[in-house]
Amino acid sequence: MNFDRVIERRGTNCYKWDTRPDVLGIPDDLISMWVADMDFVVADEILDAISERLRHGIFGYTFPADEYFDSIINWWKERYGVDLKREWIIPLTGVIPGMALAIEKFSSKGDGIIIQPPVYWPFRNVIELNDRVVVENDLLENGGEYTMDFDDLDEKAKDSKIMILCSPHNPVGRVWSDEELEELSKIAQKRDLLVISDEIHSDFSFSRRFVSAISIGDLRERVIVLASPNKTFNIPGIRNGYAIIPNEDIREKFQRSVTAHNMKPNIFSIVATQAAYSHGKEWLESVRDYILENFKLVERELNGCCGMKMKIPEGTFLAWIDFRESNLTDPYIEILKKGVWLQDGKVFGKSGKGFLRMNVATPRKILLEALRRIREGLS
Repeated sequence: MNFDRVIERRGTNCYKWDTRPDVLGIPDDLISMWVADMDFVVADEILDAISERLRHGIFGYTFPADEYFDSIINWWKERYGVDLKREWIIPLTGVIPGMALAIEKFSSKGDGIIIQPPVYWPFRNVIELNDRVVVENDLLENGGEYTMDFDDLDEKAKDSKIMILCSPHNPVGRVWSDEELEELSKIAQKRDLLVISDEIHSDFSFSRRFVSAISIGDLRERVIVLASPNKTFNIPGIRNGYAIIPNEDIREKFQRSVTAHNMKPNIFSIVATQAAYSHGKEWLESVRDYILENFKLVERELNGCCGMKMKIPEGTFLAWIDFRESNLTDPYIEILKKGVWLQDGKVFGKSGKGFLRMNVATPRKILLEALRRIREGLS
């Protein structure tokens, strides 16, 4: 596992490296660190499993067999101590498609859906494109530390149908504690709120143990957990995911929507999921160690430079960098013009203004060059 190896991704219809922002004056050799996929080759076991299936040569209609479900069940048991039942698991083509289905099924046009900005921007899109109303329960920020505003959440939940929880939180990197999830659960119970918990970054928790919403007693009966190996094993282009729904009534209604939309995983997503969860543990632990060292490097290089502030997140492979005390008029544009593409914090909501998100899951040679450009260009 050589994560220092640089693989040229340009010219492969790569969303991360073959697109460019519509801004004048950007260098041709732009370093892309904005979207959340990794620049690492996937585990050999995944490549081998896909290659073996490819050599069969026939790709007809398929279905997930026992091995698919067992791989998910065993993964959750080993990593999180959660005992899943097979019937709780509903295969999907991805987390956001599952979220869209849940919003369609369990709310009506004009209903309020709660999000917690600054938060992953597709949440807002999937709400508004389904003709629902975005209700913002902004996170509280104090010295770079983020917490939930439970008083505001309780008030907003009075007139809302659903809350979307980002766990771990993208982009601020929080891994929510048992106590925080218990408090959320009390509000959801009190206000009869359905919770959709996006747990796609769950395998990247560093300084705090990840706790799934499904582990919280009362919350378990009103939660749809959406998960996927896509972020964990760098296979988002294969388009897969699954829902975990313990509540039978919610599960049956959700399954009807999945069936109506014919949302079935493709043959390679099934194979990749089984291989990743059955044989990918060693690769994951190695890539986690590598990413943590990358975070430490970013923290050393950028903290204090031009007023920038960055803390190693509790989870995800995304650095959330604070430029609010810098002397930069528009950090996003000015760093772009130095040849580094980070994601503008404003896309995550008003409270993201003054921040940039950096994906550190890249070979160290690329990261070091990006940090050099930022430091030398802005000092």
